[in-house]
Amino acid sequence: MNTPLKLSGVVLLTGALYAGNAAALPTIDLDYQNATYGFNSGTLVNTSPSKTYNNINAGMFNFTTSNPTGTSPIAWTGALAAFCIDLDVFLDESNRTYELKTASSYFGDANLVSSISKLYTGYEGSVNDKTSSAAFQLALWEVIYEKGGSYGMTNGNFTATGPFNGSRAAADTMLAGLAGQSEGYDMYVLDAVTINGEKDSQDLLLFKPKPPVSVPEPGTLALLGLGLAGLAVRRKKA
Repeated sequence: MNTPLKLSGVVLLTGALYAGNAAALPTIDLDYQNATYGFNSGTLVNTSPSKTYNNINAGMFNFTTSNPTGTSPIAWTGALAAFCIDLDVFLDESNRTYELKTASSYFGDANLVSSISKLYTGYEGSVNDKTSSAAFQLALWEVIYEKGGSYGMTNGNFTATGPFNGSRAAADTMLAGLAGQSEGYDMYVLDAVTINGEKDSQDLLLFKPKPPVSVPEPGTLALLGLGLAGLAVRRKKA
């Protein structure tokens, strides 16, 4: 958070399957409420491009939802937990409207989408206090902004120079284990609607568990085998 009035953008820790088209996008209004566990603060540096972000607050945020429109598979419950995704665009704390899109089409980077899905699948469940909340936020920023090919909060073009009160080391632990994680979530984006020709609120990421793979049960396979055997007998008699 760069000012006391606005927060940097967020990534939502909930989501939904959406397969619509650009001409009929569902929308939802969001209102910022508070910081779930509080913040850990520090400085971030991105050398590609050359930018320094001082006194950045990292942590989970809460939102409320209202006024859903269009055909959307999301069952909005009125509350959402969220993290920052964009350090260059502030999140407007007032009521804002967002359109639902796919993360793949929004980012245009399959590897980035895969890494974020692995981060969420492996570590979202461990977010339960200020340190872990800020650590997850730092790891998310690293995945989005790092261009060097390997992740780490103290190497590459995107670094956390400190202090973040222990969350930087915890973020590195998450990033070190990222390659071994599965991709248990599909992702979608809430794109902030432009007002008066300007987009002054952050776009948001949504997550939804991937549907399970349908595997025939042994009993079903046995019945299928009997059916084929019966067909063979009938053909033989004929």
